[in-house]
Order: sequence, then structure tokens, then C-alpha cells
Amino acid sequence: MSRKIESSANMKFGVIAVEEFSEFISENLTAVSSVLHKLGCSQENVVIKHVPTMHDSVVATQFMAQYTDVDGVIILAPREQFMANVPLMNGIVQIQIQWTMVVEIGGYECAENIVSMISLQNEMEIGASDNRGFRSDLC
Repeated sequence: MSRKIESSANMKFGVIAVEEFSEFISENLTAVSSVLHKLGCSQENVVIKHVPTMHDSVVATQFMAQYTDVDGVIILAPREQFMANVPLMNGIVQIQIQWTMVVEIGGYECAENIVSMISLQNEMEIGASDNRGFRSDLC
């Protein structure tokens, strides 16, 4: 099944490069920017920040959510190592919930995923009714 790749022309992304994984960063940082650019995102709409360790990525993601207007964040770090750290993942999930913001973890392959997820979020927001927070006693 072929999946349609959305355009990221009107999207802004935060990229958090975890320096603890320097080899991973050197293999993926330019590639993730290149993929986002190929999907229509301008270089000005890719905000790259470096953090020393993966533990710092939670705070950096919070900063991206709070102090920038990014639509989503890509944490450049080996997915398996990051996902195995339950406290870190809990912190990231809490930020995602609090800010309704997409966060992807991994390498350059995250670029297409995050564009698809933000497109889905935008589509759902447009289609949401005005009273989506209203709860009826009939339910």
C-alpha cells in the first residue's frame, strides 16, 4: 500500500540533536533537514538545538513547545535506547499531551512520519465541531 506524503510547506519543526549520540547525529542531522526540505519545508522553519544527553531532551522538548511556534519536534537519538528509558518517555508523553504536539524519536526517517502526523492533526482540528468539549448527560 502506497502512502501519500503530505507537504510540510506551512509547518515548522524543532529538531533536538542529542550529542551523547554523536555518530547518530552525524548520520542523521543533515538527512532529516534534507527530507523536510524535499517535503516542502523551508530551512528557516527547521529549528535545530543541541543538548548534551538524552535526559536533557525532555526539557528541550518542553522549551520548544513553550518558547517556539514549532508544530512538532524530532528528537534525534536512537529510538530503541530512548524508548527503553521509561521515565524519559513518560516526560515526553506528558509534554505531547499538555501541548497537543507531535514528537518523533529516531533518525531521518522521522521526517515523513512527523509530517503525516501533523497533517492528520490539522485535518482533525479543521473537522472538529465547535462543541467538542461539551459532554452531554445522554452519553
